[in-house]
Amino acid sequence: MKAIILAAGFGTRLYPITEDTPKALLKLGNKTILDFLIEQLEVVSAVDEIIIVTSGKFYLDFYKWCRNSCYQKPIHIVENNAFVPEKRLGAVRDLDLALRSGYCGSDDFFVFCGDNYFDFPLSHFLLPCLGDPENAFVGIYDVGEPSVASLCGVVMRDDHNLITDFEEKPENPKSTDVCIGVYYFPSKYRMRIYEYLELEKLNPDRIGDFVAWLSKKESLYAVDFDGAWFDIGSKESLDSARRHANVLKNSF
Repeated sequence: MKAIILAAGFGTRLYPITEDTPKALLKLGNKTILDFLIEQLEVVSAVDEIIIVTSGKFYLDFYKWCRNSCYQKPIHIVENNAFVPEKRLGAVRDLDLALRSGYCGSDDFFVFCGDNYFDFPLSHFLLPCLGDPENAFVGIYDVGEPSVASLCGVVMRDDHNLITDFEEKPENPKSTDVCIGVYYFPSKYRMRIYEYLELEKLNPDRIGDFVAWLSKKESLYAVDFDGAWFDIGSKESLDSARRHANVLKNSF
């Protein structure tokens, strides 16, 4: 299967830090956010190639990072030709671009938001996916506080982890389980992306909106992530992730 990393955002909430550096290439200690994710993917034998979608503005940054990396798995950089935030395609169109790039074939695919940092083993997320290859799976994290959950995509699920409701950034969240930007989709779900974008012409900006729409049409299952998770969307979350990465480094 393929791993698709969506890293084409402009990170405007983190300006001026991200005016000249994409979020995925911000350093946490001596490694970038992207390196932490690629290192996990390197040991997942089911993933044979990695596709990174970037904006036109930061394409050369990712190209140089890739040239200077020593990873074993092939990494492909796909540019979406957006050079300013106002011209961005949106995460769902970036995903569609990756699937149409020629690198994915007809394989199943993982999707990752490139501004996430977590230490939960991806192999644990993969186990239920391989056990039920017909359905999609969504990584979930319990943030514990409704005020934090209201900033994210909030998930409700039944006793079998089937997602029964999904709300993107609700004012009054029904739970504190949130979607963390880690997904597994069987190949057949490509047609759902086409349906969402081209037939129903729905909002391409947030992947969470697509997942909320998809949960009404298909069986999506939640997989709990333990450990640490940081959505790098603010200076505070970036500082927290850096502190965690430093503690992790110093513990070895």
